[in-house]
Amino acid sequence: MPTYQMPIIVGVFQDEAQAKKAVEELHNANFGRDQLGVATHDPHMVIDNLAQDFMKLGVPQERASYYEHEFQTGHVIVSVRPDGREADARRILQDNGGYDASLGATITSEGAKQ
Repeated sequence: MPTYQMPIIVGVFQDEAQAKKAVEELHNANFGRDQLGVATHDPHMVIDNLAQDFMKLGVPQERASYYEHEFQTGHVIVSVRPDGREADARRILQDNGGYDASLGATITSEGAKQ
């Protein structure tokens, strides 16, 4: 399984409306569709193993498992490949109610050392 080391910013959202607003703001801030990932409970889209997908992008297993669990409990997961704009991506996700695996309400870059 190839693993890519790139910063990934992840936001967990309690509901789809928050996630949609965050994605809209990311687009308005010039983040391209190829930089965004959204895992939602759409019956037309099947997500087999979200944790494995995140680990392929370099997210540590513990965090990847956290996101998988959050997704399985009904939350929407938004990921951003920030391409040097980590602070912008983090702010947009957080301003719209996104949280991550580290401190619940704080969005962090998965690729950065903490």
